[in-house]
Amino acid sequence: MAEQSFPAESSPERRILEMTAAGRRYVSDAGFFAARPHLEEIAQRALARTANEPVGFLDVQGPDLVRITVESTSDVPRMVRLEARPATAPFGLTGRELQVATCMAGGLTTPEIAAALGCSRRTAATHAEHVLGKSGLRSRAAVAAMITSLQAHTLPVPPESLVLPPTLAELLSAPVWAIPARSRPAMQAITVGLVYPTGASAGGSDQRPMRQGAQLALRELERRGGVAGREVRSMAVEATPEVLPEAVGTLAEAGVDAVLLGNFHGATVPAAAARAGGAGVPVVHSMVAPGLAAAVDRDPHALGHVFQACADETAYLYGFLRTLRTLEDSGAWCPHGRQLALLLRRSTFNEMSAARLTRAVETAGWNLAMVESVDEQHAPWEVIARRLEDTNPAAVFLSILPEQALREFLAATVALRTRTLAYTAWAPTAPGFTERLGSLSQGLVWSTVVGVRETPQATAFAQRYRAAYGGDPGLGAAAVHYDLVRVLAAAWASVDRPWNHRAVQEHLRTVPYRGVAGVYSFSGPGQRGLACPDDTPDPSTAHHHLAYRIRDGRHHLIHD
Repeated sequence: MAEQSFPAESSPERRILEMTAAGRRYVSDAGFFAARPHLEEIAQRALARTANEPVGFLDVQGPDLVRITVESTSDVPRMVRLEARPATAPFGLTGRELQVATCMAGGLTTPEIAAALGCSRRTAATHAEHVLGKSGLRSRAAVAAMITSLQAHTLPVPPESLVLPPTLAELLSAPVWAIPARSRPAMQAITVGLVYPTGASAGGSDQRPMRQGAQLALRELERRGGVAGREVRSMAVEATPEVLPEAVGTLAEAGVDAVLLGNFHGATVPAAAARAGGAGVPVVHSMVAPGLAAAVDRDPHALGHVFQACADETAYLYGFLRTLRTLEDSGAWCPHGRQLALLLRRSTFNEMSAARLTRAVETAGWNLAMVESVDEQHAPWEVIARRLEDTNPAAVFLSILPEQALREFLAATVALRTRTLAYTAWAPTAPGFTERLGSLSQGLVWSTVVGVRETPQATAFAQRYRAAYGGDPGLGAAAVHYDLVRVLAAAWASVDRPWNHRAVQEHLRTVPYRGVAGVYSFSGPGQRGLACPDDTPDPSTAHHHLAYRIRDGRHHLIHD
């Protein structure tokens, strides 16, 4: 795994040209390919090939030496992907010397090389001497072996009378001589774009475990030899919500094969995801704002490449009502009344969703004493606590809150919580939560729509995580982002090419994946994951909606 920091303003190191037999065309750097029209001609020839074997060569038709790799899919409509990367010349050879070496490898004599390249015989002979001297080789046969083994055939050269590997000769419309290619060009690496928050938005206690979980999965793939014989790399980007669209767009233009997003707040996430839509690059994430899956559901043409790991935030209220019933029926909780309070975070709930939640509360046999939209970053918790004291609910539901905001709420409601059950979501999955909050977390009830249960797979993951990072992974973020990398790897392994994004998307939509944190199926509305039992009673296609109660610094499972 080669991981690099990739600033949003950087020029991409690889340029991508994709075209299909059906006429679709995608270019990551129009100027680069406009200056090299011969590359588009080569891609067009590749569409007519029957073989799918990758073809690699070098190109000096420009200011820099670049390595070209051409691959094609076998499905219909047939797709060709041509990738151009900066290259380093072997043995310090110049571009002209590489052309001469290609002609030497192709069986041309010195006079024939001079005629082919439009130079004098003396110049051709001098270049040939330089090739032998710099490479330390003694014969033209050795040069031919070197050029073939390094896939260093260098264009432009007239291909008509050269002996070339058959696949390269076919692309150049040259006669196919009956000699075998001596080595297979290395297949294009798979590249994952990782985008995680920076600045104020990076303060969540789940952000570092997310990154580390993804990085652990990538390292494990590297140790296992990649995916289907391809190296797996990553490009890591940090972004604020405001520049998130630019960051995702830059990664898509750089030719990444998927984008994994951390948790971002704000309305820019759908626009950011759409920036990868032109190339069809899959975007996966574990955010739960209801508007995200709804946007995909409304506009599958623009956002059909976006996949959400879990159910959205509205599922937490249904889990809240189910947990109250479980606690009451078991005698573990005796409510002093039938009044509930809902504190909904302003950034994700609108009036329509609040009205729907209100109906759900009443259907479950409760009355709403208070519904309030709160700014999770700057809420007046002392004022809210006084209002709760006045309404005296049996239980209060809090949307997902940053840990600091949750701490402030718990500190402001110590007296209230001696008689009122407090219920929240997700934040307690972070490693070290109960240690940091101490006695404030005592008695807190919480749930998560995607998290880690006690299974052998989860135990093994926690051991590997501790060995890698020296700390506990927690009950959510690290495992989920570890799983999302593995979900993508399973999809890539099932298709003929990782950049066949249509096939990758179809795999994600149709084939569930069982990971450390449960089953990922992406079959809910807007290509989101399912929660059991909120969306389906079938746990083989959904994540268990897990509910816990904190006692004496430990999370005790109430139900799943």
